[in-house]
Amino acid sequence: MNTLVEMNEGEHFALVMKQAEMLANANIIPKAYQRKPADIVAAGLAGRAYGWDVMSAMRNFHVIEGTASMRPEAMLGLVRQAGHSVLIEVNGNKATATGRRYDTDDTHTAEFSMKDAEVAGLVQKRNWKQYGDAMLTWRAVSILCRVLFPDVVLGAGYVPEELGVENTNNEGEIIEIDFMKDAEAAGVIEPPKELPVVETDELKELIDELIEVDRALLKEWWKTENLPSLTSNELTEEDVKRIIKQIKQLQNEEAF
Repeated sequence: MNTLVEMNEGEHFALVMKQAEMLANANIIPKAYQRKPADIVAAGLAGRAYGWDVMSAMRNFHVIEGTASMRPEAMLGLVRQAGHSVLIEVNGNKATATGRRYDTDDTHTAEFSMKDAEVAGLVQKRNWKQYGDAMLTWRAVSILCRVLFPDVVLGAGYVPEELGVENTNNEGEIIEIDFMKDAEAAGVIEPPKELPVVETDELKELIDELIEVDRALLKEWWKTENLPSLTSNELTEEDVKRIIKQIKQLQNEEAF
């Protein structure tokens, strides 16, 4: 059995400094920390509050745009390690996380649904398409931890994705871009499908021919239908057909 040796602050800092100097040149640590010994030191010092060694801290803890972030698995582990309980349920398009504190018996229930994900602009992301239930679960967990267990997560109750990180896996872990390319090449994950280029010249000409009032009406309809913008290159052939049909309908109404 391994026995952890108690250290004072000075001894711990000196140890982390030595570890950071050696680990910074390692290729097996997260890329966010490679060649950055100062960041490793910061993670190591922050991780001590959670009882982590330097390697655990780098794996579970990130600072994104100045805000602390933690893998949701780590949040859940810390909460349960502290003696609190969390019950998770995924039903249809919604995840529910219910927590109870062992010390005060306070309870709280947090929910996150696909509708919430849609409002937040998440549903088109690859991880949400592939791991919808898991992503809903971890969002509900992070909300619960911030509300009911702030003394456990200590201000790091956000998953990386909540702070703008685009690439995370079903466990809420940041995926490096290089790793994703390698995984795609190896066939581990599917590369994103390239959308076919849709011809929009006719559509642009029809829009230019509209009078100002009809153009305003088309703009409102476009917004209501939640269609991609004309310059985004994300319109499908079906979208273009629908828009042209709407334009012709406006022109017919104008004729009367």
